[in-house]
Amino acid sequence: MSEGTFRTPYAPNPGSSTPGPQVGPTEGISELWGFFWLALLNTLVIAVAGVVTWFLVH
Repeated sequence: MSEGTFRTPYAPNPGSSTPGPQVGPTEGISELWGFFWLALLNTLVIAVAGVVTWFLVH
């Protein structure tokens, strides 16, 4: 599917599964990088909170 085409989010007939949304390669890669950095940031926040808690307990 090319970058500019549109795919409907609705099922073609009753009872069938809904087709997934179409995402172009450029948008998909940028979203994957966004999720990667968000996951890294979340891991860092959890690690810092764990270290701070460990220091407060000991």
